Amino acid sequence: MTGRRWRTTVAAALAALLLTLAGCATRLPPTEPLAPDEGQEADALFTTFVTNSVPAAVDADLRLNWDFLGRKGGVAAVLQLQRPALLRFAANDPLGRPLVLAVSDGATFTLVDNRQGRAYRGSTDSKFWHSYVPDAVAAEDLFALLGGTAPEGTGRVIASARDKEGTGFWYVLDAQGGATRHLLLDRRSGTLRRHLLVDDGTPVLDVVYSGTAGADRAGSRWPRELRVTGSAVSGTLTVHIDTVYGETPLPAATFHLAVPPHFTVEPVE
Repeated sequence: MTGRRWRTTVAAALAALLLTLAGCATRLPPTEPLAPDEGQEADALFTTFVTNSVPAAVDADLRLNWDFLGRKGGVAAVLQLQRPALLRFAANDPLGRPLVLAVSDGATFTLVDNRQGRAYRGSTDSKFWHSYVPDAVAAEDLFALLGGTAPEGTGRVIASARDKEGTGFWYVLDAQGGATRHLLLDRRSGTLRRHLLVDDGTPVLDVVYSGTAGADRAGSRWPRELRVTGSAVSGTLTVHIDTVYGETPLPAATFHLAVPPHFTVEPVE
């Protein structure tokens, strides 16, 4: 694969991981009111979900596949996340060499493009960052969205309902900037099956979870596969977790990048 083609592939992969672009809208799923005897069951299920053990971090190999506006592609990558908002992402070439690396502490980020010999630094409040990450998605949302866990600071339930099939319960929660979250919990397992971030009645992100990958001693699990659509994604992104290496805190150096001295560093706003 040519260098130019790989640069395009890796840029798309990073954008995909950060849940980018603007595109097609999806509809809110149909629901049914809870029966009188289901309210207590739904409340108990949600309380268990929120209080379940959540991994401190995840260190995993994954595969990203995307279909954006008819353009399909995929790339192998390494993802390291640590609560509440630490991120390290590396997209690799077929030989396993990192082509693009990105780290963030939740407030700032550094992105290094090894092919171009350039690095970009800025704030997660910057226009550059939000050209990749929708305004409605806070940095601390990434762990919950990718891990299928309760979002940081999950508050009261605004409303609850049953899905049309009767196999799960939907919960509506407040989110930042006037948005709302819609979480679908499996009625039997209590696991998260779907997470919608809704702004002005439109699903900005629609994440569907399936399978499990890895479990720590406390029994926490990471989703095996995520399928992402919504108005913030101009198509479909699939994240497949190949291997989970650990779910314990990572060394602080993991989330810092030393930019090679000969690279051009560009501050972005």
